[in-house]
Amino acid sequence: MTEEIKPKINEQKIISGKNPVFNHLVHNQRSYLLLLLVLVLAIPLLTNYSIGKPIIMGGESYYHLSQAENAKTSQFYYAPLSLTLQLIPEELLFLIPVVLAISSLLLFISMINKTTISKRLTFFFLLILFISPPFIFTFTTISAYSVYLFLVILGFFLQSKKNEIYHYLSIIPFIGATFFDFYSSIFLIIIMVTHIYLVKRESNLKNYIILIPTTIVALVNVLFLKIPLVLGPFHFEQKIPDLISDLGGLSGINFFTIMLAFLGLFITWKRKGFYIFYLFLPIAILGYVYNTQTIFHLTMLMAFFAATGFVKIFQRDWNLVVLKKFTFYLLILGLLFSTLTYFERIPDIAPSQDDFEVLVWSNNNIETNGKVLSIPENSYFIEYFMKQKPLSNINIQGSNELSQKALSALYIDELFPILEDNNVTTIYINQYMKTELPNEQGIHFLLKNERFKIVHSQKNSEVWLFVPEES
Repeated sequence: MTEEIKPKINEQKIISGKNPVFNHLVHNQRSYLLLLLVLVLAIPLLTNYSIGKPIIMGGESYYHLSQAENAKTSQFYYAPLSLTLQLIPEELLFLIPVVLAISSLLLFISMINKTTISKRLTFFFLLILFISPPFIFTFTTISAYSVYLFLVILGFFLQSKKNEIYHYLSIIPFIGATFFDFYSSIFLIIIMVTHIYLVKRESNLKNYIILIPTTIVALVNVLFLKIPLVLGPFHFEQKIPDLISDLGGLSGINFFTIMLAFLGLFITWKRKGFYIFYLFLPIAILGYVYNTQTIFHLTMLMAFFAATGFVKIFQRDWNLVVLKKFTFYLLILGLLFSTLTYFERIPDIAPSQDDFEVLVWSNNNIETNGKVLSIPENSYFIEYFMKQKPLSNINIQGSNELSQKALSALYIDELFPILEDNNVTTIYINQYMKTELPNEQGIHFLLKNERFKIVHSQKNSEVWLFVPEES
């Protein structure tokens, strides 16, 4: 081989072992991925802290915190979170998802190193996953799916051990993972079945001792404990924006990740060793169509197919090496750009600093046993910070319609009966409501009536009392 040809061949090796930089990254991926993970999770948390808003954000966080504070006997699965709330101060709650994320990473890499899956594919899968908005949002909030993922990885990690005692112990995290929602339980059971029959290819008694109780507990949870099919949503759904983060959704998949995933699907179609992952794709898509809260499951699959497509593209030799390098850097920058634009939207995710101040003030200064009128998205913040019952709940369709009717009422003859019949004593208005609801009609206009009295405000957040009619 001539000296002129060798450099051209070496230039093709962007993501191969012959590239010393890439080779170093892959062989030390545990350290570099851990560093990346801490960085992407620290940015939203530090952003919230720097602008004075609660570090933990999102409606789901405060739903779980409220449930843990007021858990009934039938909600015994909230006991770990209830105990955690008693042991650590509220200011350190952000450590819960961060610790879960780091633990999940370390367990996953330890487990995956015992398989034949290439380190190169693992590196890009985790890289794409970690910079995806659904992952970042899930692990910077108090989310059911962060605990779910940790328990699933822990279960399979225990099964990867040689000692059979660990295999039987895996039933504990697997059963624990069935207490979130039934959709996730179905996903887990299908993973366990495919792992037994298509990966390990052994259907012995030991596997059934783990699989059957997990399945039974999942059914008991949905039939008797009334575990929902899907937990959430915790915001009003918009199918397309919620899917693609670049369109402004609360947490959507990067556009470049989706593009790479389609490429990965096309390249690996019917390729031996990948057909297992195609089994989960219809389930993930149907789950998302039913409820956008399940985007976390879809993100995991999209990240895998995107990593597969990325690796396959750049493993091949290109006729134009310059074009290959340009495409490589373009895709990397595209993925990072989508993530950076998501970081810019972090300050807009509720609750804001003003929301926090007004709601906490109301809890300390307003003594009423009535309900609070606000938009459904604020219901979980009202329950946690204000310690009051909201008129509407985003997961209860009837209450949402009632709340909407009250907020859009044109006359006091329409509004007052709703407030009186439902024991509404407080109205909470925030910046989002002032932006979205009309000023010249509806609740903003009717608040001028003498039966409404503003008791506290902070910039664009306000609390009003509905004064009983004098007898």
